[in-house]
Amino acid sequence: MARGRKSNQVKVITYRDKELLKQLSKTGLCNTAQAKEHCNLNLGRLQKLEKSGYIKMDEHIVRGEVNRIITLDKQGKEFCRQELGTQMYCIAQTNHLAHDLKLTEVYYRLTEDIKDTWKHENELIQDYYKENPEEKGQLRTFIDATVEINGELIAIESVGQSYTNSIIEMKQEIAASIGCSRMECV
Repeated sequence: MARGRKSNQVKVITYRDKELLKQLSKTGLCNTAQAKEHCNLNLGRLQKLEKSGYIKMDEHIVRGEVNRIITLDKQGKEFCRQELGTQMYCIAQTNHLAHDLKLTEVYYRLTEDIKDTWKHENELIQDYYKENPEEKGQLRTFIDATVEINGELIAIESVGQSYTNSIIEMKQEIAASIGCSRMECV
C-alpha cells in the first residue's frame, strides 16, 4: 500500500511541544540547542512547529556564535492562552539575547513545580503598578523573574556585563519591595 506524503505541518501538539511553548511564554526565547537538550525536539520538529505558526526561528550572533533563536508565533501564543491559561507573555529583545538565553537555562534547571511559579519581568511590573499606581511609568529597571520555593519568594536576575554594584543594589531593593526574601544572580 502506498503512503501519502509526509506533512510539513503539526497535526497534534505533543507533551514536548507543550513544554517548549510554555517555556517560551515564560522566558521569551530559547535556542535550538536548548530545545533539543531540554525538550528533546529536533530541528525537523521545530521546522514543523514553525511552518504551523507556533514558533518563529531566526539566526542571530550571540557571544560570537551563530544561534537559531526560537520565539512564540501567533498560533503558539493562542495555544498558550487557551491550553495553559497564559495571559501575559515574556517579550524577548534581540539586543539582550545572551541575557535571555541565560534566564532560559535557569528556568530549565528548575523542577516542574517551581517552573509553575515562575513570573517574568512584564508580569512583575504589571503587579507592581497595580499595587503602586502612583509610580506608573517611574521604574527605570526591574528584576528579571521570581520563583516560589517552599513558600519563599526568590528574585532571579541575569547579571549583564554592564551591571554596576549600584544597579545590583537597586534591583535588590526592588526585590525586597515586592516581598522577595533574597535575590539569586546568575
